[in-house]
Order: sequence, then structure tokens, then C-alpha cells
Amino acid sequence: MGSLQMSLIQKTGFLQDGETVECSHFVEHMMLTANRVMATGDTLRSYLNKLGMDYGMNFNAHTNRTFTEYDLVSTRTDEAYVDSCMEILSDIAGGASICAMDLEEQRERMYNEVYNRYFNVFARQADASEAVFLLGSTPDECHQMRLDGTKRMTRSQLENFYNTWYQPQHQCLVLIGDVTDGVEDMIKRKFGSRPSMPTPAVAVSDFSKQNLMIERHGKAEFRIKLTFTQPLLTQSEKETPKFFKDYFALKKSCSALHDRMTKRASDDLALVVGYRLEDRFSLLMQYTYSINGEDADGGLIALADSVANILDDIRNNGVQIKMPKDMLNKKEFALQRAQALKKLQEGDGKDNTIDPVTPISECAIYSLPLYKQEDTDAYWSYELSGKDVSDYCKQFLKKSGLKIECILPYGYPEREISEKLNALLRQYNN
Repeated sequence: MGSLQMSLIQKTGFLQDGETVECSHFVEHMMLTANRVMATGDTLRSYLNKLGMDYGMNFNAHTNRTFTEYDLVSTRTDEAYVDSCMEILSDIAGGASICAMDLEEQRERMYNEVYNRYFNVFARQADASEAVFLLGSTPDECHQMRLDGTKRMTRSQLENFYNTWYQPQHQCLVLIGDVTDGVEDMIKRKFGSRPSMPTPAVAVSDFSKQNLMIERHGKAEFRIKLTFTQPLLTQSEKETPKFFKDYFALKKSCSALHDRMTKRASDDLALVVGYRLEDRFSLLMQYTYSINGEDADGGLIALADSVANILDDIRNNGVQIKMPKDMLNKKEFALQRAQALKKLQEGDGKDNTIDPVTPISECAIYSLPLYKQEDTDAYWSYELSGKDVSDYCKQFLKKSGLKIECILPYGYPEREISEKLNALLRQYNN
């Protein structure tokens, strides 16, 4: 039997909270409350039971800075069943109520969830990064604001947020799996009749002026994460051939950077080099260095110096990479290029996959084009030389802003490594 996941993407999150901190997250909780009465007259719990689903098992949601995602996992794909399941997401998308009966229970759950993030090392570090680089506050200040917002939230504030932002122009429905016949008509029937209402301007996720975050954990290891960020992309920039060209060059640059850096890495060092595409292009490098008795005092300082030297060399000399344009004879190159261009122009998509680093949901959230990996990559492979990619990498580092996250073991002195990292920041951000 096939399976299907349906997701309602609400393109508003923490950035739209304004002074009602945690409001977007609280609304998410209220949409999932057991006693909330749906347009069908059922409570959410009783409706899920009718569908043979356990409350809390097949239906969940999460909220981050730019969106809330409601996920409904169905194990049946017959049309009537899918239609009934879609009713849940349609109900949330417009006209849903805030259930007063469940408000205080959800407030307690929210408070505990936010409070306990401080004791989960990964959640605490993610929150600290958001606080420092996006909100320009300290991690402790941000954590307290979230707790206070949860305690003070009123039903009227939740209703106002829902009525303001839960509008068709801020929503997208994503279906993944065995999609039934007639589903397009089903979507139009359930979601197509709601008129769009005016909403405030959506907040832009730009960075604060703070560039360094230092956090602690209980592991016997250091971690340095460098994030090189380009300026925000405009919508018109996302729709040009240059967008795809730059994205391909960034991926190839990351692959070459990873190969080069791993050759020089010691057994104590784990290295990750990656890229991200949301509302801008970003390049990430994360070094995780295990402590041993011989270099506990100087290992991280030496690592910071090594990273600075490698980056300086790359910014001046680029990366070493070969492309088909560098290796094939002219006749074979021309043939391969023509074939790649023909397949790209045909655009039937039969042999394509969407770039795995950019999920469909993020394409919807950030208004990104769906990136067809095989055809598009094949085309640019025969358009760009190794020098083109190397030059792109050099320019990317030269024109990017740099943010650094450093995770130190408890008790490790901070002053010297802070000086080293601030020196690296000055080199890139001035």
C-alpha cells in the first residue's frame, strides 16, 4: 500500500511575532489542540479518530523563524480518504478557531518546551545563534523574552495573529508520495475559494551587526562554524540564468573545498563543508576538534590559525578543480554540450531530481525555483571551466559577510580564542 504526506506551509514564523514573542509558535500549538472544533462540527481528536488516526501520531507541526509547517501523514491513498484528510489542513488554512478550553494546557506545554530547550545542547546552540545573529540580543535575553511571551500571551493576541497572517498568499500545500487522481481538483475545491486579505509587509531575515557567538557544552571537543553569507536575493535575481549558474558554481566550490581541507585534516578533526540556499547563498565550514592531553591548551588556537591561513590562500588563489571543459577535446566537448543543452531545453523532467539540499517546502517559503539537478548541472558542467569555478569561489569569499559560532568545553579559557576569531572577522567584514 502506498503512502502520502500532506503539508500545509504557512509562510510566517518568529520574524512576524513583533512584540508578541512566541505568538506564531503558540498559534501552531492551538491549531493542534484536541478540543478545537473544526468546520465539520467535530473536535480535532474525534475527527482524527474517525479517520483511524491516533491523536498526536499522524499529525504534527513545527515553527521556526520564517514559517510554520503542518504535516499530516496518511497510510492510505484512496481519493475519499485523502479528501477527508485534506479537510484538516484546509480547516487550519482559514477560519479556524482558538480553543479557549485548551489555552492554559498549551501555555504550560509551551513554557516547558521553551524552558527545556536551554538544557538541550543542540537546541540551545541554535537558539543562541538566532539570538545573536538575527535579533542582536544575548542568548539569555532571548530565552527570557520567549518565556515571558509564553506567560503573557492572550487569546485575543493569538486570534489577531491568526486572522492577520493565515491568508492564501502566505500559504502553500505540498504533497509527497503516491498522489491520487483528481487531487488537483480536490485542492482547488478546498483551498481555492478563499480571497486574499491585505497583510502587513513580511519581515526580512537580515543579520544583526554581531558576528561572533561563543557557547559552551560538556563535551571534550571544540567546534568552530564559519558561515559566509551573500546579500539577500531579490525575486528577479532568482529568475535569471545567473542564479542557476552561481548555484552550480557554489556546489562545485564546496566539493573542491571539502576535498582540499580533508587532505590536511588530522585524525582529531572532523570537517563539514556545505552550502545553503534560502533567501541568500551561504557557504558553511564546521570544524570539530577532539581534545587530547597533549594539545588541550593550544590545539584550538593552532586550528584557528590553520583555518585563517587556508581561507586566505583560497581567497587569493581559489580552488583546484577540473571540469569537462578542461579535460575533453573540442569535438567531444561540443557534442556533450549540445546534448546537455537539448535535454535542458526539452525540460520534460523525467530523469531529473530536485536538488536534495533545497526541499520543495523551502522553495515555496523563499520563492525559489525548483532546481532540476541532473539536467541543469549537466548543462553548466559544459559551460564553466575549472578556472570559472575557482574565480567564483574567490569572489564569493571576498564579497561575503562572515559569522562565526564557537562552541567551547566548560572551563576552557575564552580570551585567546576570542581574539583570534575576532581578528579573522576583521579580515573579512571590514
